[in-house]
Amino acid sequence: MKKPLLLCGFFLLTACAPLPHKEPRPAQSSLGCMRAAIRDLVPAALPDGQKHCIAAAMIAKYCSVTEATLASVGKELQDLLGPGDAEWRDLGSDRRGIDCARASASDEAVLACCLQTPSSAKR
Repeated sequence: MKKPLLLCGFFLLTACAPLPHKEPRPAQSSLGCMRAAIRDLVPAALPDGQKHCIAAAMIAKYCSVTEATLASVGKELQDLLGPGDAEWRDLGSDRRGIDCARASASDEAVLACCLQTPSSAKR
């Protein structure tokens, strides 16, 4: 009984653990951090798939992987329930962005990774 409880506690404590090469957090709250990462680090004139990839990557890099996942799912739910266009492909682009953030040491490497993503070229 103690083992599952300890595992749950461990996962809760590490839920917002940063990537090893994490940058300084742009805001204290999760929402503020996500908004700042998107506002300051995602170029506007890109296809939708590349924007999703870069946004998720920058949130993962500057906030946390958990917050990047929450932002990805939250954005698609917002599109589904509102006037947006919810697509499974967007979640795939977001997942690719998180993978790019894990593999990249710099913002330039993240951009290069997302810009060469095959799924984002379809948009």
